[in-house]
Amino acid sequence: MKKLWLVVALVALGGLASRTYADVQNIRLSGDIRLRAYFLDNAGADPVTTDQAIANTSFISQRTRVSVEADLEDHVLVVVTLKAEGLWGANDEQQITDSNGDTANGGTAGAGLGRPGGSRINRGWGVGIDEAYVQLNEVFYTPATLKIGRQYLNYGHGLILSSAEQEYNFDAGRLVLDYYPLTIDLVAAEVVNNQAFAATPNKIAGATCGSADLLFVNARYELTDSIIKNVEAYFGWLAQGSSGAAGFASSRVPPSVNGASPWIIGARSDVQPADGFQVWLEGAYEGGANGINDPVNIDAFLVNVGGRFTMKNTQWTPAINANYIYASGNFVPWFDYADGYNGYVFAPALSNIHIFNLGASVKPYENTTLSLQGYYYMRADSDTGVGACPSGANVDFGGLAFAAQGDGGGLGWEIDTILGYDYSKDVRVQLVYAAFIPDGAFNKGNADAAVQEVRGELNVKF
Repeated sequence: MKKLWLVVALVALGGLASRTYADVQNIRLSGDIRLRAYFLDNAGADPVTTDQAIANTSFISQRTRVSVEADLEDHVLVVVTLKAEGLWGANDEQQITDSNGDTANGGTAGAGLGRPGGSRINRGWGVGIDEAYVQLNEVFYTPATLKIGRQYLNYGHGLILSSAEQEYNFDAGRLVLDYYPLTIDLVAAEVVNNQAFAATPNKIAGATCGSADLLFVNARYELTDSIIKNVEAYFGWLAQGSSGAAGFASSRVPPSVNGASPWIIGARSDVQPADGFQVWLEGAYEGGANGINDPVNIDAFLVNVGGRFTMKNTQWTPAINANYIYASGNFVPWFDYADGYNGYVFAPALSNIHIFNLGASVKPYENTTLSLQGYYYMRADSDTGVGACPSGANVDFGGLAFAAQGDGGGLGWEIDTILGYDYSKDVRVQLVYAAFIPDGAFNKGNADAAVQEVRGELNVKF
């Protein structure tokens, strides 16, 4: 009798499993492992004087990701990506959340505390969800795609919202209306939330909890048979929630600095005057509350003009590029990694700055690329500082830890040399040498020594 019931149970379970998996049409497994070795020289700050520290450091970081994509029925896609990252030789540490909702490594708790005295057996890395979203295509048989969950956002050349390095992800709902050649994106995201689940109201003087939401609209129009390839317009707003008298700020979300609530409106376009010649233009105006009592409102501009010319069907495929970025003195930068690094060492935040870039690249051998990029940085307003640290706060391990304290407008020069080699279609090796030479803005209270970075990278995708 028991055997009969066991057979019935197995049959029922098999039927349930077959029904469960019947709606999954395709499952795709992918991922990547990225190893980076760093050497940084003179990039740090003295803990006492905050001046430039003449010292170096080296370390290896590793990021491992595994992604699962599942097609459910005909118009439903589910994507989940797990990410683990850490430094070689470092112990796992507990995540501590401060009053602003920011997290930092610290404490002694964590996996592997199995031995007397707390020594670790298993040095685990920080593990999190990189992506987790549901995508509904052709919603109700319309040209609408709905994407809900943790995802990446990138528009244009990534000046405002960028997926460069796949670092900044958004917990968002995104509705894409595809009326080709016109495409409209509507995005609503919660970028930070530190509200307490309690009976105490958030809007109380001195309250430390709060939230900030991102609203973004992007319209893109594609053109054919024209040197103008596309035209885009966008509007974004970082809306502050009820968070107390001082507003809510998070260093992880640059637009919320000082409890600001900026809005931005802009336009961009890609132009191809000739074969192999690309030009891009973008301009934006930013307004809204800056979180500081005086002055109350932001009144700022952001401009980007660049181009690239590639000589095709010639030996070594040489290419030259130029780029210029201007961010006025009171511009509140949006998310770091905007438009890439703009220099591996300096990695500037887009505020009160001119960035001049000129570079070239060649392919001397098959699967090998050599690139040389030069940058010069200037304050847009020499009487206004560039913040406590001119570098982007969250950009990789680059950037300077010491501030520009001088009165000059020149911030410095940078030369980046990048050698890349594609070992195979899925394996890429890269070696970077970058040097930043401080200019007059760093010559007061600082040691103005050259800052160097050497970075070796191995990236494997599967």
